[in-house]
Amino acid sequence: MTRKIYIVGVGLIGGSFALEIRNIFPKSSIIGIDKSNDNINRAIELNIIDYKSEIDQIENPDIILIAVPVKSIIHLLPNILDFVCKDTLVLDFGSTKHSICNAIENHPNRKSFLATHPIAGTEFSGPAAAHLGLFNNKNIIICEKEKTNKPSLKLALEIFQGMNMNVSYMDSISHDKHIAYVSHLSHLSS
Repeated sequence: MTRKIYIVGVGLIGGSFALEIRNIFPKSSIIGIDKSNDNINRAIELNIIDYKSEIDQIENPDIILIAVPVKSIIHLLPNILDFVCKDTLVLDFGSTKHSICNAIENHPNRKSFLATHPIAGTEFSGPAAAHLGLFNNKNIIICEKEKTNKPSLKLALEIFQGMNMNVSYMDSISHDKHIAYVSHLSHLSS
């Protein structure tokens, strides 16, 4: 099955997702959106994405991944949801969840959105740092799964299984508290 997949933010995380999704759905078109022309051009050179686009040019998306900083997600997500139909899966990979979920709580296309946080990364950034296996055997936290339609949730779980990720579920407030505690633990111990 051919899918049209948009990646918003083609750095380490978005680029690695694009490489993984190409293996899971090999006949798909992967379209990148990034505020940096250098990142977009490099992602095309590295065969991470097939084409470049802009937010206002999203057409007939099957999957949209948003892999940019949380403040940008809060701003972009309501606009992106305006472009989707009920069969589109929209994921974010932001590091906090409650403010993101609140930003689109009453959006008419809220059911197409799944709030997720992969616990993965390296000290490197940009599309040149993207690689297959970044998410292998890593945890991904899903928040508010009950607010996502069942076909979108099922598709997301299929993707995470194909990436060999360990799925767990939390509410968005608990997620943010746990992540804050874990991220500050290293500072406290040093």
